Amino acid sequence: MAGTGPYTRRGGVVRTVSAGALAVLLSAGALPTAVATPAGAPAPAPRGPAGVTRLLSVAADGGQADGPSGRPVVSADGRVVAFTSQATNLVAGDTNGQSDLFVEDLRGGGLRRVADPHGEISSPTLSANGRYVAYTTRDAEGSAVIVRDLWKGGTERADVDLPMQHIDAHAPTVSADGRTVAFAVLGTDPSRPGAQAVYLRDLRAQRTELVSFPAEPDETFLGFRAPTLSADGRRVAYQYVHGSPPRGDWSDIYVHDRDTGGETQIDTPHDGSPADGAATNPLFSADGDTLAFDSSASNLVPGRDPNGSHNPFVCDLRTGTLQRIDAVRPGPEGVLSVDGVAADGSKLLLDTWAVLTAEDAEYVRDLRTGSDVLVSPDKDGGPGNAIDARTDAAARTVVFSGFDGENFVPGDTNGVADVFVFVAKKR
Repeated sequence: MAGTGPYTRRGGVVRTVSAGALAVLLSAGALPTAVATPAGAPAPAPRGPAGVTRLLSVAADGGQADGPSGRPVVSADGRVVAFTSQATNLVAGDTNGQSDLFVEDLRGGGLRRVADPHGEISSPTLSANGRYVAYTTRDAEGSAVIVRDLWKGGTERADVDLPMQHIDAHAPTVSADGRTVAFAVLGTDPSRPGAQAVYLRDLRAQRTELVSFPAEPDETFLGFRAPTLSADGRRVAYQYVHGSPPRGDWSDIYVHDRDTGGETQIDTPHDGSPADGAATNPLFSADGDTLAFDSSASNLVPGRDPNGSHNPFVCDLRTGTLQRIDAVRPGPEGVLSVDGVAADGSKLLLDTWAVLTAEDAEYVRDLRTGSDVLVSPDKDGGPGNAIDARTDAAARTVVFSGFDGENFVPGDTNGVADVFVFVAKKR
């Protein structure tokens, strides 16, 4: 937020404080300090693909899907993949004419369909072992967040016990054990666009709690987006949107700590000045100690940005250190964004855009060594343009969607997006 410094909350009261007087809210507690990737440090040459890519959205008869598939996710243990598809021939008997959820255990067992009687399914997210899947379902009456037990088949609605002014839950994120679900909700006031709050549901305790701070009732507030949970469900991060993209500081990242009840803004410049760009797309590591996000701000950390554009950032919540992740030669030179974080925060799944380079592909970067590994190779081993990529906790199994022209596998000619899995070979 321009000129005000980070927001904090105690006991439901929102206030602003100067950067120097920021209260201790997280376990490490401090306002993030900032470092840039060491300038001039030689980057290891990117390694080519060292794994196998497989098509997942395959028709039941072994042929090609007759509709588009996308939004894949993979469990933290790398064993279960879920995605949505409009195809009608992935399994026998799919006649409901709507987008369904499809689940595959990579150890075997084939593809199975998960349909919901309340409407089309979108935005799936998996528990660590793939037992629970949370998703958004939508019909003519609105949207809801559902949690399904894939082992026993039961379902439970998560967006219950909400105040009357909040409806239409969406964008769920689930804890490792499937017990805790966070989601965004719209409001009943048509004059206020965007999600009006982020809630969390403890399915075991049957308790719903508000985790986003009260938004300012002014014309700059445009909603909350992209909630993400730590594996234990203690911390929730989300975007606070308060302006219009693409220019300026129109979005910030906050972390809510359920143990302390406190809120901390993460995208705070190193010198306490207002950020000169927006922060988006928060993603937690499983241990909850690392939060990655994207930002167009140039002043979050000291030093010049080598590619002068949008970058991923990593915040170590134990130390308060904020690090910019640069695109450096001889690795991918494009504009980067983050699509996934390893469980311990040591690796990132990065998407490089075809802006400063001809390559548009997914790489795994080891933050300890600086090395990049291509994880969306085409059939010839070159970089392929993957969409909606996600990774497991070890950053070894990567799922993504992509189109025919990228030639991820031979014979992909159905003219729609398909879902693929890349599994790195063990070293």
